[in-house]
Amino acid sequence: MRVKMIFALVAVYAVAAAPAFLPGGWRVIVQPATEDAVEVYYQPVSPERFRSYEGIRPFQRALEAAERRVEAHPYDLAPPYILHGPYRLIAPYVTERGRELASPLISGMDWPEGVATPYAVVPQVRPVVNSQAELRALVLMRGWVFHEPAVLGMGIEPELNRVVISTNAFDQGLRHRLAREYGSRLVVVEWDPLARPMRLL
Repeated sequence: MRVKMIFALVAVYAVAAAPAFLPGGWRVIVQPATEDAVEVYYQPVSPERFRSYEGIRPFQRALEAAERRVEAHPYDLAPPYILHGPYRLIAPYVTERGRELASPLISGMDWPEGVATPYAVVPQVRPVVNSQAELRALVLMRGWVFHEPAVLGMGIEPELNRVVISTNAFDQGLRHRLAREYGSRLVVVEWDPLARPMRLL
């Protein structure tokens, strides 16, 4: 009975919100961002379950180098990530200086199973709105989360270039409070009606 009720609610909200389906990210935008409310999306299936990771090691090593660049220039760059099918290293930037910093070839030597293997990856640079510094500042300011009982967790999602707030409640007030406090381009809400709070053992 409880499961049926949850799926009924999903259907009601999906119809009411005219969701946008994003197959590449396996996300359904239940409600898009507006000037006074942040975006809400639902991810029914994690894409990691269907990915093959064969041949990804060079891109993982390149990602580590790109992350070091971001740590050194957090106001110019945003968190990098790997796109699948085919593999691509995406290096987001915020400033023109960031574009120059993110662009250079990343090369080195990997040692899979003890065998020296050279690699070279050219990052694909993309302009974004939020820098590493902005995203991290919000995540480090976790105290406000405890005042929002509907919030189950939070973290940075590089591909979205947002801080993701996880919740199992469809709370319109939360959307508006987040937008009022942080703007609608820094935060996004991931809604999962089946999610449960993490418990410390």
